[in-house]
Amino acid sequence: MRFAGLGICALAIALWSCAGCAARSSLPKSPGTAATTVAGVWDGLSRTTIEDGIAAGDTRIEKQEWHLTQTGDAIEGYYIAALTFVSGDGRPYVCSREPQFSAVQRFDVTGRLRTGAIELDEVTQRAGQSRCDPGTRPLLHWKGLLRGDVLTLASDGGNQTLYRNRAAGSPGHEVPELTAASANGESRFPSFGNGIGGGNGPAGLGADGPAGLRSQAPMDVSGLWLWEHHGAAPDGDDKQEREEWHVTQDGAKLSGYYDRVVRQVSLDGHAYRCSLSLDFEIATRYQFAGEVRGTQIVIYESSFEVLAPSACDNGKRRLDAYEGQATPEELRLAWGPGGQVLHRARPDVPTQRF
Repeated sequence: MRFAGLGICALAIALWSCAGCAARSSLPKSPGTAATTVAGVWDGLSRTTIEDGIAAGDTRIEKQEWHLTQTGDAIEGYYIAALTFVSGDGRPYVCSREPQFSAVQRFDVTGRLRTGAIELDEVTQRAGQSRCDPGTRPLLHWKGLLRGDVLTLASDGGNQTLYRNRAAGSPGHEVPELTAASANGESRFPSFGNGIGGGNGPAGLGADGPAGLRSQAPMDVSGLWLWEHHGAAPDGDDKQEREEWHVTQDGAKLSGYYDRVVRQVSLDGHAYRCSLSLDFEIATRYQFAGEVRGTQIVIYESSFEVLAPSACDNGKRRLDAYEGQATPEELRLAWGPGGQVLHRARPDVPTQRF
């Protein structure tokens, strides 16, 4: 068990200052192609091991989602930084009582295009409600270059590489805005490997994927997968959850959707006010995309729609990212502090269709 108070403060200082300990890195010079459109949604991910302080040996994972708008040369927007810290020695953190915790912060930014380069300034910082708040850090000035769908940013705190999320930015596929009050540490930023910015592929992949996976053919994960859970709701009532994942595969690329149904049943004989009955049901469809290399899989959700509206729906949903391992009969997925195992559906088992 780690100390509270001083331990968390020292952890926060170590987490925010570790990037600044590295030598200031500079961006490559612009090839002369002026940046055009930076408006849209951009995703990035980084994974580092903390080297100094009380948190030495812990892993720091930062997922970023940038929302930028552009009027002429003027740029405005914000980004959500979803942070996950994993204990290197397995000891739990005091704030979470688990060997990992997540926190979310939002940074508002403003800037301009200048002769083909991009300059952005963080102007405000806000944190989501969390017992494990890692603390504030100095606001940064970012300089960036745009090459196609890759936006490379540099600051005194280090470098960051962002990838344009075309699904999120295209008409009809807008994603719900994440806020520091509603985001919960998970979003759609999948990545193979331990970093970003390598090669020409998705974050951390390079052109052919990470070392050791480049020569492996992707496992066939297409088809229907099921996940079910039966347990108790926070108020003690019966809660049933079911997900049906419909996966389409084209080589290493994945796409598809899953239907999530949550049914809650009163156990004390009192009807719910929201449904005027002893039970209620909520159904939601999530669209996703991803990639599989060998047996490693990453999936990110891009949008959702409510299929069975209910007055009992609290509206609290978020878009998650998953990393995991695939076998012929199971998909073991991890998302933020949680995880689940999907089982390949058998032909003789009926499925729920919407």
